[in-house]
Amino acid sequence: MKKLKILSAFVLALVLFSACEDNTDTYVNQLYTNSQKIQAITTCLNSSVDSAVAHLCTYNGFYNYKDAAYRIDFANLQSSIFDTLANHNYGFMTDSLILRANRLAESCAANVSSAYKDAVSDLDIENPDKLFYGESGTITDYFKFMKYDYIKNALQSPVSIRMELFNVSTLWNDILNIYRQYNPAPVTVDIQNQIVTGLMDGIFEEMRLEEELIRTDSTHRVEGDSILVR
Repeated sequence: MKKLKILSAFVLALVLFSACEDNTDTYVNQLYTNSQKIQAITTCLNSSVDSAVAHLCTYNGFYNYKDAAYRIDFANLQSSIFDTLANHNYGFMTDSLILRANRLAESCAANVSSAYKDAVSDLDIENPDKLFYGESGTITDYFKFMKYDYIKNALQSPVSIRMELFNVSTLWNDILNIYRQYNPAPVTVDIQNQIVTGLMDGIFEEMRLEEELIRTDSTHRVEGDSILVR
């Protein structure tokens, strides 16, 4: 997503003044009000969401973006269910499940954007200085801590609908039926919740990377977060 490349006179003043090593941030505090800092923080979050969605909620985003760094692969099942199927020549079913789950996550752009931005608009920022002057990732980490459950609940319904559309539920039930032929032990795996969690983990990680770029690279700043500089 192309962003407006706006570097304000305030930023130039801040960058120039930082060379004077004002370790107290007194000068910066005089330049920007709490309201301006909060606006910069929320704009940073919204921009980071846009970037994360553009990278991951698109074809091959989760499945193969950055050499599959964000692929939802149900790693915790590898040593039990998936290995059992592979040992009995059903490995193709687990491969299909992984592909379909990632295609599901990639189809959720509008839902992810809505859930995350609704959470941003409802975010309570009591100490903007701590986030404004924080290290790269501080804003995203705070947002994740405060709104993780809110976003997770918001994404359950759209993911549930897509579990049927992408035949994930049917395939998962088929996998369990085959697995039980070789291991009758009860299986308590919430596959939908794992998809939601994997989706969110990828989005949050991409948001952290974008926050770092916003803080360090003027080409990633838009009007509203242009004062957010490391």
